[in-house]
Amino acid sequence: MIPAAFTQRNGVVHDLSIVIPAYDEAARLPSTLAALSDHFGHDPEDIEIILVDDGSGDATLKIMGDWCDQRPFARSITVPHGGKASAVKAGIASAARGRVMFMDADLAVPLADIANVMSELDRGADVAIGSRETWGASRLGEPPLRRLRGRAFNWLVRTILFRGIMDTQCGFKAFTRRSAKEIFSRTLLHGRPNPELRGPSVTAFDVEILYLAKLMGFKIVEVPVRWRHVPESKVRPLSDPLRMAADVFKIRFNALTGKYVDQR
Repeated sequence: MIPAAFTQRNGVVHDLSIVIPAYDEAARLPSTLAALSDHFGHDPEDIEIILVDDGSGDATLKIMGDWCDQRPFARSITVPHGGKASAVKAGIASAARGRVMFMDADLAVPLADIANVMSELDRGADVAIGSRETWGASRLGEPPLRRLRGRAFNWLVRTILFRGIMDTQCGFKAFTRRSAKEIFSRTLLHGRPNPELRGPSVTAFDVEILYLAKLMGFKIVEVPVRWRHVPESKVRPLSDPLRMAADVFKIRFNALTGKYVDQR
């Protein structure tokens, strides 16, 4: 059954809010915003872009604001620094369209792949996530050590929490408005400002989102994407994997103690 609210018409994506979080991205944002302008034009129908500044200490917010001031379909918001999860949650809460997705500011997945995840929502999925592990996906320029860490983390998630999802961490995820509202309203980890946080924060908040989606019975579909490694990553090779592993065990603890009980 095809949903009444189409997200694509003649190959053009419609009825969509796109959330892009950014922390201290003044150097990278101009090229990202130029790519958004090239892809969507000046005033795309029924699409909004929400740029979320995660309490940056550089000119990120000003660059966002200047760009949005010239485009009626875009707006910028700022939140106290709390990490990517907090920024994404704030952006999704302010979304006004029937579909919502978030993506990373480095555009590691090309904008053309948006149409593919939207197609899965049109076919009845509640959550459509970019995957670098499914058949047809590609990973370009990824350092071997990062690849090894990613596979080890996926193994941990499958062992401790759930199976059936090959790539939980790709920052390219789309939701129906209903599923986004229900999932993000129940997150417990990293979803609010953190006055003690310094610098970027790489966490396993994607895993919590997907765990909740599974718990609530939402249909999740993995979509192959063309991902490329972007230099100057904010991932810290020692502390971030440890933090992400700790998050997985926290999610498991919350589940065992009933903190995620579905009340629908």
